[in-house]
Amino acid sequence: MINKNVIIMGMPGAGKGTVAGILKQNGTLTHLSTGEIFRSEIKNKTELGLKVQEYVTSGGYVPDEITNQIVKNAITKFIEKGERFILDGYPRTLAQAEFLRDTFGDNFIVIELKVSKEVVLERLGGRRTCPTCQTGYHVLFKKPQVENKCDLDSSELFIREDDKAEKITNRLEIYEEQTKPLLDFYKSQNALVTVEALEAPNKVAEKVLEIIQKN
Repeated sequence: MINKNVIIMGMPGAGKGTVAGILKQNGTLTHLSTGEIFRSEIKNKTELGLKVQEYVTSGGYVPDEITNQIVKNAITKFIEKGERFILDGYPRTLAQAEFLRDTFGDNFIVIELKVSKEVVLERLGGRRTCPTCQTGYHVLFKKPQVENKCDLDSSELFIREDDKAEKITNRLEIYEEQTKPLLDFYKSQNALVTVEALEAPNKVAEKVLEIIQKN
């Protein structure tokens, strides 16, 4: 039995979305991704979605008060239905973490997926994308049948800007700068559990499930 909702954290490339997706697929928890919530709000042209769109279009940071309200609305729906969920992509700042605690209490367990920078560079740096159909590949883990060609339409694969080494390094630096205060915050509440995430995603998901069933 699962008594708490879950916050999943980790560097870009640590496998947060993949692990959350596995737990959703096996019916354990509902995956609540802030990226998907934002996209839904924008697509449906809600009042908050239109505000998010303005910041996204201008390349600006969506203010905490808007993010907090969108996430609050989404979480409230799950709580009203009595569903347990895994929160992916929120909180990102200490202010957001405090808002979450003040609004919904401390009935959360925080899972940090731990991987080294070298592993992240290998995972993200090896990604390749088809410019035509957007299918993703990896030079080590999901190779195309013909080197550097999409299996579906034979387009030449490319490396997204975000997957270039210098961009990845920059993203990791930003993550560490933003996340350390969050990890310290959750450590102080005895809510943080660190999981080594070097194994296959299904194995990592099994570890995470074992932890959340004990808490």
